[in-house]
Amino acid sequence: MERKGFLKSLAGVGAATLGLSTLSSFSSYDFDLGKVEKFPEHLRGDSLDWDKVRLDFPRQRYEIYMDNASTHPTNIYTAWAVHRITEWTKNDVGVPWWPWWAKARDEGKKLFAELINADPSEIAHARSTVTAESNMLNGMDLKGGNVVMTDLHYTESIYGYKFREKHDGLELRMIKCKDWRFSVHDFEPFVNKKTKLIAITLVSNVNGFIARDVKAISDLAHANGAILYVDFIQGVGAVPVDVKAMGIDVAACSTFKWLMGGGKGFGFMYVRKDLQGTVVKPTLSSGGVSFNYAPWTDNPDPTKPDVIWEEVEGPRMYEVSYPNYEGVIAAHSSLKYILDLGVNNIQKHNRTLTDRLLKEMPRMGYPTITPPDNNSPIVVFQAKDPKETMSKLKSAGINVAMRFGNKMRISPSVYNNSADIDRFLEVLS
Repeated sequence: MERKGFLKSLAGVGAATLGLSTLSSFSSYDFDLGKVEKFPEHLRGDSLDWDKVRLDFPRQRYEIYMDNASTHPTNIYTAWAVHRITEWTKNDVGVPWWPWWAKARDEGKKLFAELINADPSEIAHARSTVTAESNMLNGMDLKGGNVVMTDLHYTESIYGYKFREKHDGLELRMIKCKDWRFSVHDFEPFVNKKTKLIAITLVSNVNGFIARDVKAISDLAHANGAILYVDFIQGVGAVPVDVKAMGIDVAACSTFKWLMGGGKGFGFMYVRKDLQGTVVKPTLSSGGVSFNYAPWTDNPDPTKPDVIWEEVEGPRMYEVSYPNYEGVIAAHSSLKYILDLGVNNIQKHNRTLTDRLLKEMPRMGYPTITPPDNNSPIVVFQAKDPKETMSKLKSAGINVAMRFGNKMRISPSVYNNSADIDRFLEVLS
């Protein structure tokens, strides 16, 4: 199916709803990069039009979806980019295959680096956030030291620390948050000269709390000879991130949440340049060898060893083989979309929706565990009857999440609007 056929198939479910007039207006599509050369004007500057942005996401056609903290829908441009690579694997796959997608792979790293104010030489591809964090831990010398973290860290990541605590003798110091938040002062009693790592989450998946003392926590870590790791999967793409200004040493995220990258199995890892191969050593080998002897070669070079290899340097040392190229192409498109929209604009738009929820929901008997003046797109409220609450919302075609028993997590994004909030509040009133 080529471009015309793809557009025809989408048109069958409603051109206006899917924003196909926009999709049809692409100046051209570069097959080598699998990307749109130029996004429509409604994504930029004075022309930013949230109503048209809404049409870029067909997901909103079916129900009011406000569970982006679980999985963010892709927009029509990213869907088209992935369509191109799947069509290639169906019709044209063969050797040599890598030149077709290498440019998008490398440019995607540059786009992500731009998003977090890093250098492209500090960005590696990752399979997932948890995998990247585990990769970091495996590459650090933690013996004789301790690791400090909070209970607002992602539970699957905490499992990795507990596993090492049992099997490798890691000393884990867990901060128990008393009011669903933390500050640098909570870390001070736990950090000492034996601390090797402080691990925090930029935006909590539990209640949307956005860490406000990242730089201060980084300074505390560095003053004691430790480094700071940040899980920012629930932040990047929705809130501004500056790894240099924040003092972040290592960080990771998957792309299926606020980076709008679609399916799981792909993400990014940031490792500060001076830590690469030293404080954070590679544990996953990536590269190849050549054999300098017969019958592998007719003319062996006597000045070289039998097995010739060069150690991979730079961020590729944290990668294994090829990345998930469907993830590469999706991220390449979605990152351009996010950068065109502007993260500050995204945060401001989402904040207008979450602020209203934080104002109205407690009055309706749903107390919040999200701190006030919180700049993340996630808000969480306690429901007296979780089952009944979710039944009401499901019947009304509203999709949110219920986590940790009675904690209702609502996470609107760029395609949601005030009418969605009106309907949500009406159903629960």
